[in-house]
Amino acid sequence: MTLGNKIINHREELKLTQQELAQRSRLSQGYISRVEKDLFVPKATTLLALALSLELPYNAFLEYSDEKKVV
Repeated sequence: MTLGNKIINHREELKLTQQELAQRSRLSQGYISRVEKDLFVPKATTLLALALSLELPYNAFLEYSDEKKVV
């Protein structure tokens, strides 16, 4: 599962839109969209903001993915 898929899954579990996640994480909706499409890998600090905004442990995205090295 890619980083983008993980973010989408957790966002949908919380019934959040991309815009709502953007507001929680203080990122733009366009940025969230690009991350979810796996167009790039964000910095560790951004991954932390996303994890906390999705009510996940701080290190939720700091691991190796099946398809890409995340961090």
